[in-house]
Amino acid sequence: MLDIKCDIIIPIWNECELLRKCIASIEKNTALSYRIILVDNASYPETALYLKGLSESNKNRIILIRNEENLGFPKAVNQGIEFSGAAYLCVLNSDTEVYKGWLEEMMRVSESALDIGIINPSSNNLGQPEPLKGFSGQWIEMSSCIGFCMLIKREVFEKIGKFDEIYSPGNFEDTDFSRRAIKAGYKCVMAKGAYVYHAQNTGFKKRKDWDEKFKTNLEIFNKRWGKVKRIAYILKDTREDALRAVEESIKGFLKSGDWVYVFIKKGSMRPDLKEHCSLRIFEIERFLFNIKVLWHIAARKKKFDKVIKS
Repeated sequence: MLDIKCDIIIPIWNECELLRKCIASIEKNTALSYRIILVDNASYPETALYLKGLSESNKNRIILIRNEENLGFPKAVNQGIEFSGAAYLCVLNSDTEVYKGWLEEMMRVSESALDIGIINPSSNNLGQPEPLKGFSGQWIEMSSCIGFCMLIKREVFEKIGKFDEIYSPGNFEDTDFSRRAIKAGYKCVMAKGAYVYHAQNTGFKKRKDWDEKFKTNLEIFNKRWGKVKRIAYILKDTREDALRAVEESIKGFLKSGDWVYVFIKKGSMRPDLKEHCSLRIFEIERFLFNIKVLWHIAARKKKFDKVIKS
């Protein structure tokens, strides 16, 4: 019997050529022990035949679960979770291509701290067009991980449960799962040294009801967790005691899933905050500081929900 370190769960609905590239990239670029659990949501014959042949020729490495109807992404993931017995599970979209060492690097980050529960790789999907070099073992905290590629410790599922199928056929189930994990005391992080390319929902967006389902699921998420806000901090008082109070406030917003933008005068003492995917700090020239900050705020396409002056 194979000693499986990680089960890779791939929900599938057609897109056969992208899936071939995904499988090939896993086989080429993954060194540690793994198994692939393919969950086919009633794909058309071309994809179904490819999956059948793939699983029959790799019985120890590839498991195929076939659904007679499209159950959606969350339910397909949950089917894979129920089948798996590995210590780690990786939820991976079928329209991705993984790069060398992707899984090993995410695993390295996961094992670096007990409270790291969910890990994303760096990706074009997260604003990184190319792999980063020299960042092995380094990570940055996130307000939530994205479901295109999520490495998850089994203990997280045991503590908070599986993906919530209320979000079927998909959208916001990954964000909801992340929020539940954070509430339970885990961190969501991005492994800087791992890289996965994502073609970004090419199959799912072809559903006729995609826009309607997106809006419905957004309403469900906002009712449960509150609307994600954009907060602007204008820091004029950068004395140490004033900064400490601001730091705690900013940490609270980040933990709640909000985006925080901090504007300070160039050369001033900066808040002592760890790097975070939802935190931006801008140093503005001292001359006409107030006017320049207001221009930055007014010029943004996505407006701020709250502006705090300190």
